[in-house]
Amino acid sequence: MPLEQATVPVEDRGYQFADAVYEVVRTYRGRLFALDEHLARLFRSLDAIQIQHPYTVDQLKSLIGEAIQRAGFAETMVYIQISRGVAKRHRGVPAGCEPMFVMTVRAVPDSRPLRERGATVITVPDNRWSRCDIKSVALLANVLAYQAAKHAGATDAIFIADDGTINEATAANVFIIRNGELLTPPEGPKILSGITRGKILEAARAAGLPAAERRVTKAELIGADEAFLCSTTAEVVPIRSVDGQKIGTGPLAARIYDQFIRMFAS
Repeated sequence: MPLEQATVPVEDRGYQFADAVYEVVRTYRGRLFALDEHLARLFRSLDAIQIQHPYTVDQLKSLIGEAIQRAGFAETMVYIQISRGVAKRHRGVPAGCEPMFVMTVRAVPDSRPLRERGATVITVPDNRWSRCDIKSVALLANVLAYQAAKHAGATDAIFIADDGTINEATAANVFIIRNGELLTPPEGPKILSGITRGKILEAARAAGLPAAERRVTKAELIGADEAFLCSTTAEVVPIRSVDGQKIGTGPLAARIYDQFIRMFAS
């Protein structure tokens, strides 16, 4: 149905408590990208917040495939959200609550203009909760950081941990290139490990670049030879400056992106 006709009850716990998780999947040339990995992460998130649900991988694949076919876009972005369900508002988890499943489909936005223009970013203290590896809809800190970036005339914000190392941007993972090596913060509760992030690491190694996962300092980010953001919809976006300080530009990020497209999107 049209989005404006779709409704969710007022007492849905996703609306009232952010008691919900989500996932975003896209197509390349009409084919779903890394669907198994996305669904595995969705189920991990559901398990992490103890939402009991009746869904199977095959059921969700069937629903997603039908949605894409009905939408008829050249390239499709699918948003899935599953909340704990509808119940009288109380912080206690209700017994017998049926999960609420929502799925929307849109055309994939064209990432080329941003990729060609590049991103300017600011850094902000990371004041989010301690389980950023769960793809929760509780994104208020991300919203406020993104708004701070916009007010500063920047494209996005990068969260900085108390020890001065980088975590991630408001909706993207962060990579830097130093002395021909690709570096990105490791998996763990400090970041949401992006599906595209994993494929970028594969693509870099296939392109002959050493790639490592380790803590990266803000100073290393600012002093990087190259740096970029990556996400499902934006793909690979070069970072042009951090807190007003210019970042070097070079050919390696583009080389990694070209390898990514050849391996996963052709």
